[in-house]
Amino acid sequence: MFYINPRIRPQFDSLDTDLKNAIRSMDVRVETLTDLMSCLERIIQQEGGNNA
Repeated sequence: MFYINPRIRPQFDSLDTDLKNAIRSMDVRVETLTDLMSCLERIIQQEGGNNA
């Protein structure tokens, strides 16, 4: 179940809608800024793999 800690909600909300939707689709708990960065890194890796 997707969850974003209210303390980092402003950083999450500042992301592009497509990025937010991609993170939501991962069905992860984002408790820290490090968790958020990890999700973004996974998206980048997936996109890199799709474009190679």
